[in-house]
Amino acid sequence: MKGIEMKSLFLAVFFTIMIVSSANTQSTLALQEKCAEGAKKFFFERLQSYGGSWGSFSDEKGSGHNNFTSHYNKRLDKCFIRIDYRHWPKDKNESAINSTDIWNVFEGTLLGCVASGGLDSSVFPYKVGNKTCNSVGEFEALIKPYMEE
Repeated sequence: MKGIEMKSLFLAVFFTIMIVSSANTQSTLALQEKCAEGAKKFFFERLQSYGGSWGSFSDEKGSGHNNFTSHYNKRLDKCFIRIDYRHWPKDKNESAINSTDIWNVFEGTLLGCVASGGLDSSVFPYKVGNKTCNSVGEFEALIKPYMEE
């Protein structure tokens, strides 16, 4: 091939790769936005079902904090939500409660949860998928493949 033909071929391949890459980025961005919207809806539906509120709250029973994080996992092509719930009762004889759940947003399936509480802050064993965790650290390690890429 002549130099001009090689240069033209190179440019054609380069621009084709750039266009495909741009389309994939836009597609991923659209999926991330869909995931964020779906997770927010999922979170607020759960709050309504048990009467909670988003963010910090205080009522006659105590105070707490509810929050969520969504993540579109490109490798798994799924949308996940992590819901964190903290409650500190006014009654000092009652135990604080900390729990974290991870859900598949669009399938509505619980993938895992961990809860801790009690005067000794013990962790109640739960599963993530088919694996049991006995500490918050183990739980965090088990959910990492879902919530990060």
